Amino acid sequence: METEFLEKAQALFDRIEKATDGLSVDIDSERNGNVLTLESQTGEQVVLNVHTPTSEVWLASRAGGYRFTYKDGQWIVSNGTQELQGVLEQALNYICNTSVRFCQKI
Repeated sequence: METEFLEKAQALFDRIEKATDGLSVDIDSERNGNVLTLESQTGEQVVLNVHTPTSEVWLASRAGGYRFTYKDGQWIVSNGTQELQGVLEQALNYICNTSVRFCQKI
């Protein structure tokens, strides 16, 4: 089960990195183990972390923090219904001070 979670989480990080490369704003991504950092030109960051003990992906930025679980083919806020993609777009909007929308589902 842990291996399956890690595979899904790493695939998610791959999709996020690819999706940020296609954005109209400049966002640098850096992966260090189970942590993916997305940084705007102003130095603001969104950090995603694979938290294996709880089988969650955590997202943190100055705009807030969220925990996501994989359910029915989607990464959903652990205690709600928001999808990771929408929350990540909001966090990137905040750090880039402009509208950020992914062209494809991550």
